[in-house]
Amino acid sequence: MRDEKTGYLQTFPFEENNPMPEAFDRNSDYLVKLLDPVIKPKDSGGGGEEGAPSTSGGNDDGRGQKSTKKKEKAKKQPQPQEEVDPFVKANLTVGKVLEAKEDDQWSEKLYLCKVLVGEDEEKDVKQVVTGLRKFVKKEDLEGKLVLTIINLKVAKLAGETSEAMILATESGEGDSVDVKLVKVPDGAKVGEKAFIENEEDKKPETYPKECKSKLWEQVKQTLVIKGGKATYQGKNVVVSSGFVTGQDGVADGAFIK
Repeated sequence: MRDEKTGYLQTFPFEENNPMPEAFDRNSDYLVKLLDPVIKPKDSGGGGEEGAPSTSGGNDDGRGQKSTKKKEKAKKQPQPQEEVDPFVKANLTVGKVLEAKEDDQWSEKLYLCKVLVGEDEEKDVKQVVTGLRKFVKKEDLEGKLVLTIINLKVAKLAGETSEAMILATESGEGDSVDVKLVKVPDGAKVGEKAFIENEEDKKPETYPKECKSKLWEQVKQTLVIKGGKATYQGKNVVVSSGFVTGQDGVADGAFIK
């Protein structure tokens, strides 16, 4: 018999077992299903089921092999640190001795001083313990302008707190040692900072809270009197009102400490 739709001649078994006559009522998806067992999935790389992950992993070198090469991070080269002159770490300030107390029961060698180092007579007064008693008379100390360093580590001397140091020149040795106050200009103002002549632009806006003792030792090595003037590394030390000097008769080469 013939199929009414296709016109194909069919036998009874063919009509029951062969689905082809029905294919003409369907779209091409029917053929795809028939061929599915022999079609290779697209982009399969020649093996595995469609959508199966590649065994080459994520770091493929283009030849199907895993790349083991890692990008090396660029090593940071240490930047050379600019060497800072220790002088700018030392807060050298003009002060005024308000009081120099001597008490044999407390000490026979020390003065206990009150030194003004700024404009505020309540906040800017430092207590200073100094060994100048043997070399400087009380009347030559009280009321006088002096050069101080005010950011050394606070120390305890003879049981009293010392918050700063009054600078003096020292020359000679043993019994012939000569100690005198460093002299600042008569017109100097309390609180003025010392700096190197012609290098006021290098004077820091703020000083460190503490000048380490090793830095201060480096400064003192070349802080000397030369031609009557205080010098650092051969350069004159000044304040805004003029030169910092030694007292009359101080020998060249006397250290300031």
